[in-house]
Amino acid sequence: MIDALAASGSYEIYYLTHFMDERERTRRYQVVRVGHGGVPRLGYVMDAVSLWRSLTKIAPAAIYQRVACAYTGLCAAYARRHSIPMIWHVAHDTDVAPLSLDPGRNLLRVHLEKRAVNYGARRATRIVVQTEHQAQLLRRNFGRAADAVVGNFHPPASEPIDKSGTATVVWIANLKPWKRPEIFVRLAANLRDCAGARFIMVGAPAEAGGNLRWQESLMTAVASTGNLEYVGSKTHAEVNELLARAHIFVNTSSHEGFPNTFIQSWLRDAAVVSLDVDPDQVLERGQVGIAAHSESGLAAAVRRLIENPEVRATYVNRGRDHAVARHSLRNAQELVRLIDRWVGRAP
Repeated sequence: MIDALAASGSYEIYYLTHFMDERERTRRYQVVRVGHGGVPRLGYVMDAVSLWRSLTKIAPAAIYQRVACAYTGLCAAYARRHSIPMIWHVAHDTDVAPLSLDPGRNLLRVHLEKRAVNYGARRATRIVVQTEHQAQLLRRNFGRAADAVVGNFHPPASEPIDKSGTATVVWIANLKPWKRPEIFVRLAANLRDCAGARFIMVGAPAEAGGNLRWQESLMTAVASTGNLEYVGSKTHAEVNELLARAHIFVNTSSHEGFPNTFIQSWLRDAAVVSLDVDPDQVLERGQVGIAAHSESGLAAAVRRLIENPEVRATYVNRGRDHAVARHSLRNAQELVRLIDRWVGRAP
């Protein structure tokens, strides 16, 4: 997105973030740290003063905000105060739904974050959603129509695609309860009779807090599953390299927005199987993957793809074509055109 904005030559770009990437790199934008330390105990509303001061110093002509948190409401409030457009890009179905992703965390934190998100959803100047389902949720829960539906976008795969190795099934997500990695562990255990098949789990450990006991139980189950390997956190590039060699990608989340891992997998010829997440029923309607609907269905689908390379190739080919047609960088360019119009820079 930043590359597309920078290429237009119309914008000076500032990236405001709580978490800093300290790696040396050439950037076409300026990075501004908001707040300090790890995850704030009471949520990102604790960064209010820091965020407001940063925005005041920059005096932006427009704000584009993604990932629902207290920043959503704070940016909407700043934009209204200074009469500038604030564009909110919905990143997850729960952004526009009453429920919260992590109800077990600090209840005050959850309450403050959700109040801020709800304020932003009602006060943002423009709202972009990823799917028609999110547009329906926005209308149902906030009485607002989405200003645009723009699918997620990725550049073409640059890694060499090599599927010559043994059948590999991968799961990629941070280790959070709503991602349900324990289902993937059970899947590997149930398919241990698939000779030679490898199951690989990728993801950062859970943050400190109430999830640690759950994570310890998960790691115990992983250690006792002989055909499963947990490789920890990986960079974006490392994930793409793994998918370029993998044969099947599995999603077990209870909720998502539009999983970027779907697109990454399609572009790298990995067949997609999802337990519950099927945004706008793209897997079933487009036959670009398999929506399993149950753990037994998940096991049956993955077994079928492992044992039948011809069937797997059919899903791979349709998935690749779908990703190129619907999730290319053309979507980024469309989003830039919309921002130009909303900021008043359009011809």
